[in-house]
Amino acid sequence: MKKSNYLIIIAICAALLYNAWILAFWLNPTVVNSSLLSGLSALNQPYHQLFTLTDILFACFSLILAWGLFKQNEREDKRLLIIFLSIAGFGAATGLATLFPYADIAHSEGIPNPLKAPELFLHDGLSVSALLFILTGVIFSLSVYRNKFVLLLVIAFVITTLLSFIAGAIPQLVGPLGQQINGVLAGVWLVFICWRVLNGTSKEVRKEN
Repeated sequence: MKKSNYLIIIAICAALLYNAWILAFWLNPTVVNSSLLSGLSALNQPYHQLFTLTDILFACFSLILAWGLFKQNEREDKRLLIIFLSIAGFGAATGLATLFPYADIAHSEGIPNPLKAPELFLHDGLSVSALLFILTGVIFSLSVYRNKFVLLLVIAFVITTLLSFIAGAIPQLVGPLGQQINGVLAGVWLVFICWRVLNGTSKEVRKEN
């Protein structure tokens, strides 16, 4: 086992932590089936401390993962830097969003007024930033690792990201399923990109270099 393979374990842990919302099917089924995932951390919800903690731990693991991958590949392919920055930004924004939790589920619906509810506006802004960071990384990975799996992952991720944005802005229009699938895909991508980077740059990139 290579010394760098510990990063695979970190990536798996990050993916599991990001998808800790799955536990809500047992712990808080009402919210997970009807609200945005941020609603699980609303202060009036049971187990909100648990879901806040998993987001914080996810942020830590993501930053460690991004730094570890950068150190492993800093001399091999500079174009991977944008992917590492995307992972770091994804984790950092997710972690910072926990500083501005919803007071209750009602506050998680629609776009908050930045003047009347600046903290909620910051929470939503950071959540959107996190999605944009990971979306950038996923899309850019297609230009580095050109294969059907990555292409399908990118297409599915773009669609579910759009559904997530719609769910946040107009919750009555679409349910939380798109956001939930998006979370699973993000976890899959984190593990995949970690494995792919640690196992060498793609043949296409090596040829271009």
